[in-house]
Amino acid sequence: MRSFIATAAVCAVLTGYPAFAQEADKQDAVRIEMDQNAKAFVFIIDDEPVALLDRHGLELVEHLSYGGMLTDKGRESARRDIKNKIQEGRDE
Repeated sequence: MRSFIATAAVCAVLTGYPAFAQEADKQDAVRIEMDQNAKAFVFIIDDEPVALLDRHGLELVEHLSYGGMLTDKGRESARRDIKNKIQEGRDE
């Protein structure tokens, strides 16, 4: 019985302060979400998806600007470089 009363009291307190619910729903204007169903990272700005990164690559809604070079070094080379960089990060 005491646990029921305590639970009811907590519910009454949280219901009386809707600011808690608003803060939980508030989202950042710029964020990266992990979509486990799509197995992807979704880049969101102002609640609009602008890019998606998954195992097949990177998709952008708008432009891609860069100051260096884009190099096609092949899938196996890219996989090897990614694994090496991950290992270097673990070693530090």
